[in-house]
This record gives sequence, C-alpha cells and structure tokens, in this order.
Amino acid sequence: MTGDYKSKVATWKKDKVENLAKEISSSKTVAVLNMEDLPSKELQKIRENVGDKINLRMTRKTLLRLALDASGRKSASKLIEYIDEGMPALLLSELDSFELWQLLKDNMSESTAKPGQKAPFDIIIPAGPTSFAPGPILGELGDVGIKAGINAGKIEIKEDSLVVKDGEEINEKLSAILSRLNIRPMKLGLNLVVSLEDETLFLRKTLDVDSEEFAKNLGKSYSDAVKLAYGVGIINEATAKLLLQKAETDAMKLAYSQSILTDKVKDLLLVKANAEATKLTGEIGK
Repeated sequence: MTGDYKSKVATWKKDKVENLAKEISSSKTVAVLNMEDLPSKELQKIRENVGDKINLRMTRKTLLRLALDASGRKSASKLIEYIDEGMPALLLSELDSFELWQLLKDNMSESTAKPGQKAPFDIIIPAGPTSFAPGPILGELGDVGIKAGINAGKIEIKEDSLVVKDGEEINEKLSAILSRLNIRPMKLGLNLVVSLEDETLFLRKTLDVDSEEFAKNLGKSYSDAVKLAYGVGIINEATAKLLLQKAETDAMKLAYSQSILTDKVKDLLLVKANAEATKLTGEIGK
C-alpha cells in the first residue's frame, strides 16, 4: 500500500512537470513572481481584474525548476536562479514583457512597509516641511538618516534623504518613520522578479519605466539624430527630403548672386534688375 501511494505521488509530480513544461514552451512570455506577503484576498481581486490575460502557476520550487529545465526553451533555464527568492510562482502570458509588467502595475495597491520587508526601490524622503512639532521625533528622523531641523515651529526635512536602497531590508525604526510620514512604499500585487520573452531576460527594474517619459525621450533622441544627420549631410529616409530642399535653396542663392537665369530665380532677377534700373534712372535724373 505504501508503495502504491509513492507511485501515485510520483505520477502526479511527473504529470505536473510535463504539463507545466508544455505551457512554458508555448507561451510568449514566462515570468517568475515572488508571491511573498501577498494576501489571498488581494490575489483573488487581481485574478478577477486581469481575466484570461495571464495564467498563474503555483507549485513546489522543485517542480518549477524541473518544468523550466524540461520545457526545451533555450533560455528557460536562466529563470531557475530566481526561483529561490521568497515564494515563487510562474506567470504565463501572450503579452510582451512591458505590457505584462504594466498590467501588473495597474493592479497593485499601496501599502505601508513592515519591518523585515525589502524595499521595492530606492526610498527617498523629499525635503520640505512636516506637520510635526519639535520633539523626540527629530532624533528618530536622524536615526534613520533623515537630515531635519526646526523651522517656524515645525520640523522640516532639510534635504532629500535616501533611507534605504532597492532590495535592502526595512528595519523597525524606518518602518515606523515611514508610517508617521504617511509614506506607503510597498506595492501589494503580483511582484514580477524577472521575465523571459523569446530568448531575452528582463529584470523588473528594466521593465519599470514611465511609458510617457520613455516616448518623450525617444522622440527627442530621434529629433537629435535627424538634426545631426542633416548637419553633416548624411542622406537617409529622414533627411533625404530636407537635404534636397537645402540643396535647392543653396542653388537658388548661388544662381541669384551670379545673375544666372533659371526658372526658379528669373522672377527674382527681373525684380532685382528693375530695382537697379529705377535707381540708376533716378541718379541720371539728378
């Protein structure tokens, strides 16, 4: 009976790995999540909001590793090193990595930082006034690296202060200060650690970009590149028309300055000749 039980368990594991490996192989994007500190109520809410855009797979770490290794996907094994972080799960989707991360971000909610949690990004306390009256909190702010003083009867933070770096642990003192300052740096949601799209790995910090700022910077870079190419006379799809217009303008200027009759400048030359003739007539008349 014991042997039959072990056999059934082994079969269950084998089937689980095989099915998950097939899903990994056929999905456009495979991401590793850290489900640690995510309440089940919040997870259920996210599932309802995202619908069928993602498939969440949670099982033992060993089975996740085996499935990634057995998927036949060239770079899937690179995800294995991220499986040991917290409470791992796999996320499978047909969205690209940036779309996937944006979807997850849109379904996150802010939360206070608890002692022992790791900072999701560099936490910087901005300079400026506070509502605190002078008291012990002035020293407590200093204990966590916040430079503060007293101004107009209130405590004021003198300069932007980096209190914890991305990935560092938040201690009890800092947790209390962040709470008193009403800073909620933690994000409750599906915490993406890394994603694999085609054969490219994307860490969360790579995906976490401001799309509007990115588009703005991309547009500026394009404009600067066109200006540079135009300035040095490089002909390409973006500059060809501009350079032809410049060449035509330069040719017209040359023809006009040398009084060369062409279709483009003949009217200008006639106006110029008429003006010179009128001037000359006036001088003779004197």
